[in-house]
Amino acid sequence: MRVVRYAGTKASVSVPGCITVAKKPYSVTEIGDSAFKGCAGISEISMPDTVESIGDSAFEGCTGLSKVLIPKGIKSIRGRAFKGCAGLKKVVMKDSPDSIGRSSFEGCTSLKAFCIERGEGRFISDSQGLMYNGDGSVLIRAPFALEGTADIPPGVEEVADGAFSGCTGVTSVRISASVRSIGDNVFSGCSRLALLYVDPRNSRYRSDLQGILYDSDVTKVIKAPNSIVGVLEIPDTVVNICANAFEGCTGLVSISIPDSTVEIGDSAFEGCSKVRSISISNGVVRIGNDAFRNCSAIISVTIPDSVEVIGDRAFQGCSRLNSVSIPFGARVGEQAFPANSDIVME
Repeated sequence: MRVVRYAGTKASVSVPGCITVAKKPYSVTEIGDSAFKGCAGISEISMPDTVESIGDSAFEGCTGLSKVLIPKGIKSIRGRAFKGCAGLKKVVMKDSPDSIGRSSFEGCTSLKAFCIERGEGRFISDSQGLMYNGDGSVLIRAPFALEGTADIPPGVEEVADGAFSGCTGVTSVRISASVRSIGDNVFSGCSRLALLYVDPRNSRYRSDLQGILYDSDVTKVIKAPNSIVGVLEIPDTVVNICANAFEGCTGLVSISIPDSTVEIGDSAFEGCSKVRSISISNGVVRIGNDAFRNCSAIISVTIPDSVEVIGDRAFQGCSRLNSVSIPFGARVGEQAFPANSDIVME
């Protein structure tokens, strides 16, 4: 039996474990897709252990929910199940589900901890409230309201895509020697991030004195803390400036990109609102989508002959940009430059 839709107005809701129809009992095994979607007045939900599945968007937009207790019989939490539950502070799972959708808790900005009580199965949690796969080798997700220093402990080999994205209260992250893979957009939106520290024994990654995270050979800039200020000189070994690498670094005033660099990733410098000067070397082939978006202090920029692709919205929001020189034949994306910019193709 599936809960299809809640039409009540109560703040505290208890889903029954059994419903009798024509004198025949049926166990409630599923919270259906969008069943409680948009029920902002619900502050507490109780689900019976008979429930095995929580559907897509089942509780999406239930902004009044503050705590969720996931029953021990659960097998599946589907995508967007609790998306946008902005008041949700804690998620307690009596047992580990078999699957949790990638965006199940997206937008739960008050979430302080995942707590998986049994600690066996496909997912586990730790004392920081971080969620891992069953053997602890993959860090899947940090709670959005995590604050201060986050430790990626020994034994973790992979940090999943977006694991710390949107964690605006995280100020530093310590990466253990065991980490071998760091996914895309892991620290995107970590607006208070001041330090990334890598254990010197790590063979895949390293950090410098500014707290900038690189691969071990310093060919990729993965992420810089938002606290860096002044003039940025990227090492002359860097080939790729990764997506979101310097996003939101509002203290930067000047950027110099070396001859070794081939690609500037999507949103690499987005929101660097005080940058006045950019030197792009004649070696860069691709400037990604939103790469310099909202760098509102830039007045002029010269795109070197080596550039073949300028991504969508690459310089959109650069409100003072009035002079742009780009190479003839370069592929220019949609809304790459502000409408008021004078563009010269050479």
